[in-house]
Amino acid sequence: AYLLVPNLLISSIWGKVVFVAADIIAAWQMWHIGQLRHVSQQRRFWSVVAWLYNPFTATISTRGSCDSLVTAMLLGVLQLLLQGQLLLPALLYGLAVHLRIYPIIYAPAIVLHLASKQHGQLSTSIDDQTSKPLARPLAWTSWLLAMLQQGLVFGALSGGVFLLLGLVFYQLYGQLFLQEAFLHHVSRKDPRHSFSLYYYPVYLTFMNWPAAGIVHASMAQPTAAAGAAASVSGPVGAFAARQAFVGPFGRLVQQLEQALHLLPQIDAGRLAVVPQGVLLLVFAATLYKNLPLCWLLQTMAFVSFNKVCTAQYFVWYYSLLPVVLQQVAWPMPRALKVAGCAWALAQSHWLAWGYVLEFQGYGVHLQLWWAGAVFLATNTWLMWVLMGVGT
Repeated sequence: AYLLVPNLLISSIWGKVVFVAADIIAAWQMWHIGQLRHVSQQRRFWSVVAWLYNPFTATISTRGSCDSLVTAMLLGVLQLLLQGQLLLPALLYGLAVHLRIYPIIYAPAIVLHLASKQHGQLSTSIDDQTSKPLARPLAWTSWLLAMLQQGLVFGALSGGVFLLLGLVFYQLYGQLFLQEAFLHHVSRKDPRHSFSLYYYPVYLTFMNWPAAGIVHASMAQPTAAAGAAASVSGPVGAFAARQAFVGPFGRLVQQLEQALHLLPQIDAGRLAVVPQGVLLLVFAATLYKNLPLCWLLQTMAFVSFNKVCTAQYFVWYYSLLPVVLQQVAWPMPRALKVAGCAWALAQSHWLAWGYVLEFQGYGVHLQLWWAGAVFLATNTWLMWVLMGVGT
């Protein structure tokens, strides 16, 4: 918010210019990360093109979203870590987590990456100076010590920046700052449709929330599209129109809806942390030596299995995809092409149902949820393929 004060003092497009500039800085960082990884100039060129000429990237920044700032910071952290630095990436990482909490998911992979470098140097010395029976226990000890040391140093530096900034803004705004910046993400429940697999169970329990009566009253006014549909068809016609969308599977859809309503009242959104946590730790433990691929898969898993998943979140891993593709075999493997096309088709399928719900006013929530489940399956498939071609 402070960064956008010049919107009022200088020009109303100040923020958009800043965010677009961050996109350009991110492209420069992608180029230099490719240089550090000895990628050919041609591949670096096309990775930058894939980022800058992506309509989604341009739309997110020019509409006024600040995600490009965090993207540039994280690519800066990645670039500095690949250069073997510690102080600057730790400080920048703490700032990035302050602006957006989600980069905290990269912390285990960063510590393991730094520890592996230190351990590699120590293990060479151990192998040279000790006998084979003692080499393995000493190697494990050196590995644990490296993790502890790197975790403490990197954590102290980045955590210090995070806590210092948090303390400053807590002094300025009190509990409101903590709620809006961090705690909101823990308690957030969004009944509006999203790509998330948890959207429909949350929607079904919406009327049980304390403030649901007030919100329901405000939502009772039909949208323009829904009002037009209702005025044309009336209650009987609306039911017939809904049946037209579900087609011959109308009875099955009705039975599924009834079954879902009978499920125990479980806070489905809180279940998201289980698959998220497992996947984040697995990717960190297995791919920490390849940080770009590790971060990409961690981000995809975090976004795909999150309790709220919107298209804006996709830019979080779009920024890492060009870096990973720099080292993928060319021409692109057929499996990656097929998985990418399936991902695009699944998203288009979901958007079609979203249009029917949001703009036409028809009650196709269950169909939209099924489309979200298909989209999650294609995301999982794409992660699997990327893990295969990127290692």
